[in-house]
Amino acid sequence: MKRLILSLIVAFAVLAATALFVDITGDNSQDEIRIARTGSPHLAPLYAAYGHGVFENKGLKVSLKQFGSTTDAGFALLSGKVDAAFLEPSESFRLLNEHDDLDIKIAGSVNFDYGSTLIVREGLNIRLNDLEGLTIAAGSRGCVLLSQFKHDAQRYGVDTEKINFVYMDFATMLPALEAEKIDGMLTRASHALPAQAHGHMILYQNWDVPPGCDAPCCPVFLAQVKYFLLVKDINPQKVGLLDIALAEASELPTEVKRDAIVKYTQYPSELLAKNPIAYYMGLSQELKEELGGWAWIEK
Repeated sequence: MKRLILSLIVAFAVLAATALFVDITGDNSQDEIRIARTGSPHLAPLYAAYGHGVFENKGLKVSLKQFGSTTDAGFALLSGKVDAAFLEPSESFRLLNEHDDLDIKIAGSVNFDYGSTLIVREGLNIRLNDLEGLTIAAGSRGCVLLSQFKHDAQRYGVDTEKINFVYMDFATMLPALEAEKIDGMLTRASHALPAQAHGHMILYQNWDVPPGCDAPCCPVFLAQVKYFLLVKDINPQKVGLLDIALAEASELPTEVKRDAIVKYTQYPSELLAKNPIAYYMGLSQELKEELGGWAWIEK
């Protein structure tokens, strides 16, 4: 009987030690990085890194969690359901402002080539000279995209004073276009692909627009940023490896990245072939200075 009791005590001690070990070293947030994603075609670096073994080559275990919007992804980051999320700059700043006690940091950005783009709604078979009298949405009166468009259109004889410009955020432009409340929207080139996927057409595009603006619609340091990568409670070494992996995935052949977009989104390859591909960058010193305490700094 004493031998049985002693055996049970030893077994219990072993189980307790095992449980303690698991509690210390088996933290899921350290073993696996859960990354929130939407169906955006501009997350090519993430799709390529995940689908082509770049994360694994860096010793990272990554899982992708699907969300319907970046707002949902942001709430998942706040609640601890994911460890990282790609959010638009405006959504990132809102979240960081409201929850600065959670130690969420910006670790990098997904960038897309800057450019002034005019998208007209599906079914409008028009040219630049047909814009007079139509309603076109822009980000603000002082936006450089609008200034460049007016300059270019006037060179082709368009009287831009006869175009009815209205001003709104891009988030409301596409629904307004879908509802035929506006005839077109003037925006950054990164917004063209989602609009084209809805059947709308590009009427004008200028890739040589210098970033800059008189209004907060497009400050210079955000000119090419489509998404920020926000991280929360991830081992700093793994954040560094995540940063390197996404940058390396951006250097993969164009065909590989386009195939990855097709695999993880609903965008057709023929539409992707007409557009550039977004790329990932770690935070530059300039951007770190702009972001201040919100920037992730490698220790």
